[in-house]
Amino acid sequence: MSGISLLPVTVSTGSSENSVCYSGPVRTDRPDGLEFRMLTLNCWGLKYVSKLREQRMRFIANELGTSDADIIALQECWVATDYEYLRQRTHKQYPYAKYFYSGILAGSGLVILSRFPIESISMAPYTINGRPSAFFRGDWYVGKGIASAIIRHPSGIAIEVFNTHMHAPYGPGDASYVCHRTSQAWQLARQIRAAVERGHLAIAVGDFNSRPDSLTYALLTKRAGLQDSWTTVHGTSTEHILPASLSPEKQITTLGVTCDSLLNTWRADRDISEAKRLDYCFHAPHLSTVDSVDVTFIDKVPGLNVSASDHFGVSVTLRILPTARSELASGREQAEEGARPPNLPLANYESILDVIASYLPTARAQQYYRLLHFWISIVLVVGLHVGIFWVKSGWPGFLVVLGSTVIAVTGVIDGMLGFLFGRNELRALKEFEEEVRWEMRRMEELLNGRYEDVGSVGKPR
Repeated sequence: MSGISLLPVTVSTGSSENSVCYSGPVRTDRPDGLEFRMLTLNCWGLKYVSKLREQRMRFIANELGTSDADIIALQECWVATDYEYLRQRTHKQYPYAKYFYSGILAGSGLVILSRFPIESISMAPYTINGRPSAFFRGDWYVGKGIASAIIRHPSGIAIEVFNTHMHAPYGPGDASYVCHRTSQAWQLARQIRAAVERGHLAIAVGDFNSRPDSLTYALLTKRAGLQDSWTTVHGTSTEHILPASLSPEKQITTLGVTCDSLLNTWRADRDISEAKRLDYCFHAPHLSTVDSVDVTFIDKVPGLNVSASDHFGVSVTLRILPTARSELASGREQAEEGARPPNLPLANYESILDVIASYLPTARAQQYYRLLHFWISIVLVVGLHVGIFWVKSGWPGFLVVLGSTVIAVTGVIDGMLGFLFGRNELRALKEFEEEVRWEMRRMEELLNGRYEDVGSVGKPR
């Protein structure tokens, strides 16, 4: 299977300064040539786990083959044959496509399809992404990360799309993995800021496994400078409405619910209060606006009477602002002079540090007990090997050998997790904390007027 499709280009568009070639289907329904449509969907395509996966994925592929979106971002497309069928059904509509392989077992599950030329691609795995010991959750093993593609719009502007699927919450406390998602949002926000400073129109889409009142959301809207497409159209007046006070239909049209809706057959057993919005399309408000945003893939699969996925999708019609080209040029100039400070309030930095501090005891305990298990297992294995001389042959001897083998194997595994993963996670958390403190100090100095200007880093008066 080829993970990338970059077909030959034939039609030249754009200015001489930013000449590009475009071989995809030319849209004639764009009034000013600055409009484009995004679609994001978590497909729930895990092999052996996701129910009716093959039938649902074929339905999704058939629907995307007739979609009016210009750029599509998919998550949880983990099976190679599903992607191959997807390409068969969409290659005419979307001649440019990338399947991102990064990951230990099933890969990242991320896919980007585009009518417009994809000029470059990259995949950045998340530095902190679950624990290998939580094999029953799988986030660490699939290698979640940030898939990015620089796509050349017919207007000549470079759109940098960031497609991601963040670590899932599995319950309260440690099982919620708040620290992991906060770290991932910090990493994504950094890449988005870099894209804007390179002169690209940044779009972040995917399943963020985070609600609008989360630190993840704040990092993307304040530190990265993006805006949630749903609030661009609907405003923030609905943020305090409780999902339980609305019907399942109103939850979608009013709150943009994409997960745990009672209208989703795979989540029909949930309480009405659990409905939430986890899937987003974030855009740069100084470069683009949103004409419309809708929750999509709500209809059931014909013949099966089940939802296409355990998530609904999000469809967004964006419009590049006429001033975008000059804004992007200005952004490049400011980037050359010095990094612009984020708009993240100091209280959010404190919240991030609190999240790290609350998770560190768990990380240290995980490492400590795994290493303790390793050393204890060595003592037990040696003791069993010595004790076998006093055990009669037959079943008693077999059980002693079997027990020593099991203890040795589990001890070695836990020892490796403690020595390798445990140390790596603690160092990554330390690095995350240092970055947050560094940026927080800089913001405090800027607010106190201890720098010449916002573009001069390390130049005190």
